[in-house]
Amino acid sequence: MQLIFLLIESGLILGIPVIILLFFFRKKNRNDFLLALSLLNIWYTLMVSFLNQTQAILYYPYLIRTGNISLYLFFPFLYLYTRNTFYPGIHWRKRDWLFLIPSLFYIIDMMPFFLSDPAYKIAVMSANLKDPSRLFRVQEGWITMKGFHLVFRYIWALFIMNLQIRVIIRNRNFDLGRSKNENMTIYWYLITLSFFYFLLIIPGAFGALLHLKWYTLAFANTNLALVLIATALFLLFSPKILYGFSATPTADNLIAINKKPLVLDDEAENKNENSYKRSFVEKEFKPMLEKIETFMQSSKPYLDQKYSIHHLSKAINIPVYQLSPIINQYYQSNFNSWLNKYRVNYFIELYRSKDRNELTLEALANESGFSNRTTFINAFKKETGTTPAAFFKLSSISVNPE
Repeated sequence: MQLIFLLIESGLILGIPVIILLFFFRKKNRNDFLLALSLLNIWYTLMVSFLNQTQAILYYPYLIRTGNISLYLFFPFLYLYTRNTFYPGIHWRKRDWLFLIPSLFYIIDMMPFFLSDPAYKIAVMSANLKDPSRLFRVQEGWITMKGFHLVFRYIWALFIMNLQIRVIIRNRNFDLGRSKNENMTIYWYLITLSFFYFLLIIPGAFGALLHLKWYTLAFANTNLALVLIATALFLLFSPKILYGFSATPTADNLIAINKKPLVLDDEAENKNENSYKRSFVEKEFKPMLEKIETFMQSSKPYLDQKYSIHHLSKAINIPVYQLSPIINQYYQSNFNSWLNKYRVNYFIELYRSKDRNELTLEALANESGFSNRTTFINAFKKETGTTPAAFFKLSSISVNPE
């Protein structure tokens, strides 16, 4: 028992600097903020559960039954952290707020109990501590039936972990390039985290639901502590995981190393650099470029007005951290401008093939993937150097001005 206490206390102690480090380090990698939130919720769940284990919770009645609030949260934040590690730049979508609903519902369900007299909460918890089945069952809610949260929290955790496993498996074949060793460390770090999180589900699903004698607070707390300890050890021996996946060496890096000190002028220098970048990327990433070009030509994803680099990454199985520099360096353009090139070309082809008396430029632009007239006009000018009307006039094609 002393060994278990030592393990749990170690998890609580080590968890504090780890969480602080992740919160602080988010300035360099904002995604670490989500991992910090996940571990913070684990730490709080462990702290409250450890107080239950030692029965010291009776001295802090305002903490009674609050551990389940954070228990509903640490799985979703882990998934969001993992998803954003593979697809950097997403951070938080509107639909991600849905992950907070179970925790919010639990708060609403337990609100009468939370607001009740401390003496009443102590009396209820004293009875629960004498009967482990009652302790795990959570029967103080005013909306749900007895034992609802015991079942639902495991269903919820399994659902989130299914998303977690899927995103890891989906990215298992990503070409991690020249930074393979460093990136594989992060990949295995995500797998290790998922494994320890998974241990928080399966034993409990059998032990708590079936009221097995071996499933105790000490067992559950040990698993929680292991997550915090494992994360601390990973950060100690592989601190680079804080940065997330690293892109492969870029043409920019090689140019900086190999650039000759003598240049004729700025224009010549920029031209040489751009030419070198394209040739470097074309040589080093030819299979990826072919995959990108083939997909863009065959699927025409640019016709979707809301298409993003994350959609493309998922479709062609190339991680964003590699896809973005390839587009930037080979096509000399950011993703949106690169996408608009396809849209402009498609618009020109579409215009020449349609009945001009029925469709306006704006309608054709919308059909080509542009979300509004201003974006279309700016993109068209950037690609052709003139307005659509002037362009088609020079091409001896009349334009419907509407």
